[in-house]
Amino acid sequence: HTQGRMSAYQFKQLSPEQYQSWFEANLPNLQFRSPFHQPAWLEAVSRGAKFGLGFLGAYENRELVMVFPGFVIRRGPFAMFGSPLRGTMTSYLGPVSLKTFDQMENLLDAIQAYNRYLRKQSGVISSRFTLRDTPPNGLPELDNNWKQERPRSYRLNLRRSETELWDSLTSNCRRNIRRALLEGIEIVQIDDAHVFYQMLDETLRRHGTTSWHSEHFFKLVMTELTARDLLWAWGARYKDEIIAVGLFFHDDREMHFISGASLPRYKSLPTSYLLHWQAILTASSAGLQTYNSDASRIRSIDQFKESFRPDLERRHTLIWSPKSVQAAQKWAVKTINTFRELRSKVK
Repeated sequence: HTQGRMSAYQFKQLSPEQYQSWFEANLPNLQFRSPFHQPAWLEAVSRGAKFGLGFLGAYENRELVMVFPGFVIRRGPFAMFGSPLRGTMTSYLGPVSLKTFDQMENLLDAIQAYNRYLRKQSGVISSRFTLRDTPPNGLPELDNNWKQERPRSYRLNLRRSETELWDSLTSNCRRNIRRALLEGIEIVQIDDAHVFYQMLDETLRRHGTTSWHSEHFFKLVMTELTARDLLWAWGARYKDEIIAVGLFFHDDREMHFISGASLPRYKSLPTSYLLHWQAILTASSAGLQTYNSDASRIRSIDQFKESFRPDLERRHTLIWSPKSVQAAQKWAVKTINTFRELRSKVK
């Protein structure tokens, strides 16, 4: 039983340098690895969001066999831990391991053991873990302080030829890609975070909200990840003007759409279709296996993503906190969202 095995492990805090060395040395053999486990992503996001970043290693017979990366917000003696936290643009994280687990439930036992350690050693009053997949045999039973969610993900299989990918698109999607090309829209690389952020801010204000993130956040992400070939930042150029942008984060196996924006006066042009098609072709040519894009609560956005004919899968989020803390967190999120709506109207 994993919970029993975990009790025999020794936990130890790791520095970012120790994590990076271990991660890079064991990259081909790591279980549950995702682009979001990349040290460069974690470092850039923690600095941009101004969240703490921690790595806890699990040792077995003096060998480091598992690492739990996560973000921390500390308020006085209390802390909130997330692997990942909201506001980090990280779809999922969880532990990355040299050990294999026969059942998802055993991995969840390991997470619960780690959570107990966090509460005891760090005064954590709330923990959040999001894994790539929902347990295949249904959700496990947990005590009353645990809450479980199943956020959705669109996942497109990239292990196909360009012809197969094209044929799988809806007719409306193919028509819009052709139309964008006929209009003379071309896809170019961009590196100016200011241009991107201005467009993003304008896009969000059209929907009555503002960005969770600052321009500094995107500057860090774009500068540091592009230099490491972990981010493709593309713009749609029309008549010598960048009218839409898209940021696509990736490793050697998987690509994620993390943000995009467009100028409202060109909303009639199908720029997004061409941007995402460019990303799909580039990722497929590079040998990546999956294109992942999180589902939203905005039906028009999800319909656009569905036009590429992805599979709809579910992640698994485990949230631990006492009932009183859960109520406070709901109030805090509601208050922040209200503030963002008001700020969008004031500016």
